[in-house]
Amino acid sequence: MTEKRIVLRDVAEKAGVHLTTAARAMKNDPRVQKETQEKIRRIARELGYAPDPMLSALSTYRTAIRPTPYHGTVAWLTSFPTRDGWRCETFEFYREGAREALARHGYQVDDFWLQEAGMSPRRAAQILESRGIRGVLVSPMPTFEARLDFPWDRFAAVAFGHTLVEPALHFVTTSHYQNMQICLRELHRRGYRRPGLVTWDEISKRVAEQWTAAFRTPPFEGKWGGALPTLRIERRPTLFSEENRELFLRWMAEHRPDAVLVVDRHILDWLREAGLRVPEDVAYVSPSLQKSNTDHAGVLEPSLEIGHTAGEFLVGMLNRGEYGVPRIPRRILLDGAWQEGGTVGSRATVAG
Repeated sequence: MTEKRIVLRDVAEKAGVHLTTAARAMKNDPRVQKETQEKIRRIARELGYAPDPMLSALSTYRTAIRPTPYHGTVAWLTSFPTRDGWRCETFEFYREGAREALARHGYQVDDFWLQEAGMSPRRAAQILESRGIRGVLVSPMPTFEARLDFPWDRFAAVAFGHTLVEPALHFVTTSHYQNMQICLRELHRRGYRRPGLVTWDEISKRVAEQWTAAFRTPPFEGKWGGALPTLRIERRPTLFSEENRELFLRWMAEHRPDAVLVVDRHILDWLREAGLRVPEDVAYVSPSLQKSNTDHAGVLEPSLEIGHTAGEFLVGMLNRGEYGVPRIPRRILLDGAWQEGGTVGSRATVAG
């Protein structure tokens, strides 16, 4: 005689709870008290309950072929001094990509500003929960090495970039290290042998020093004709001051790089103002281009795809009932792609 298969309804009856409560408990839903969750999962183990893979596959198929119903709202969490302080081309692509991915699963995205007058972490959580919001996308922070006090155990959350260091959430960003390596390989292929990196403290720390680390370990070590020069500009008195301009031009005269790797076009302006031809005298290459940088050479960051990835990952967390700070955070890095531009040429005749 075939043994009866244990289904979730059997678990719910044995635990003395509604079927919906049992389903939520199996997904670690914070709407079910921890003690109840533990009781239901214990009974499920004792009875030998396991989800039917065929039923799960059928459910997935039915979801795919029918119009996507509204499932809920996800919060786009920002913590800049002003409500719209987060807005820049990169971050807006993150949000748009996430919105597109979440919409395919029936979720909409609403902005939520943590610096609203009178707002506290507890109050913010209460507002989100009252609106039925369980998923959170954490925008990059206004400062590097940021800490965000929030009752994370009641939410599924995915962050963008390296700026949030506490708590250590799952996050998605571009592979800054690999993007710099792509730039170096492309320059080497074109015959450049004396590239220099120009950076400054704040931007370096916002990307966890990944550009600097990649530049110091070039993919063709020993073929560059000596150590590669680096200029690190501090934000004092201001990044784009006349003082820093003169510091940059002295560095150029001392090291005479044939290519400059940098993430801001102010450096490109300084080169041209000094009478240097780009790219005839020196190439200008960026490891961090966005879609608006159509005339610059370098690596185009996949910002929209980063948003897509974060949105899909968050949906998976919500479906699996993964709430709170993860024991082992996952870091998802997407490579950029080389973009041709008028700021780099070819020096194939230079001795290798």
